[in-house]
Amino acid sequence: MRFDSYTLKARIAPALFSIIIPIMVFNHFYVCDEFSHFVGEIAGAKLVSNLSISGIFLLFMSEFGRVIGKNVFEKTYFKDERYMPSVNFMMFNDSTYSEPHKNRIRNKLADEFGVQLPTKEEESADQDGARARIVEVMAFVRKKLHGNKFLLQHNIEYGAMRNAIGGAVFGVILSVINVLFFSCLEPRSLAVKISVVTLVLYLFLLALSKYIIEFYGNSYAKILFREYLG
Repeated sequence: MRFDSYTLKARIAPALFSIIIPIMVFNHFYVCDEFSHFVGEIAGAKLVSNLSISGIFLLFMSEFGRVIGKNVFEKTYFKDERYMPSVNFMMFNDSTYSEPHKNRIRNKLADEFGVQLPTKEEESADQDGARARIVEVMAFVRKKLHGNKFLLQHNIEYGAMRNAIGGAVFGVILSVINVLFFSCLEPRSLAVKISVVTLVLYLFLLALSKYIIEFYGNSYAKILFREYLG
């Protein structure tokens, strides 16, 4: 795993927020006590336990959060890329951009990549085919703008929110486990309270997931076209 800006901000940070906090709660209130007893009363034993266990989980769970966010939430809401904002904006039946503005983008795509997007009549006759064609062409645009700092920033923002939502699925599961464990098996009132707060927070994030992903997706698409047109 490369630790570049995208990895740190869009993958590691969301995992820290949505997955690692419940793990740290369980580790702090239960595991590190057992660890401390095992190694004896060594100064810093709890700190070592918290950092090592949480750090190991962070690397693995950041990937799981990304997979769930991309392959479940993004794929469901955007129908396997065919309804991505960048695709919607180029459809003639979408009112986000005026027709002259869309034609300007289309003309530049034709000049630079030698591709023609479906006409209004072709789009009307086969909307699914038109969307599939736009998806293919948008890949050329993203490749051309790779490394653009403005687009990268919005890509990080979108990726961070999407991955946080994916991680929230695990956060809910882990928070429920913590509530049950510290209520029934190892009573710790503070651990229960913290876990209830994280559970509510993750459920709230999941409830707003469609709005959040669409909002940041729209912002990314607008920057994509703005930077492409220069």
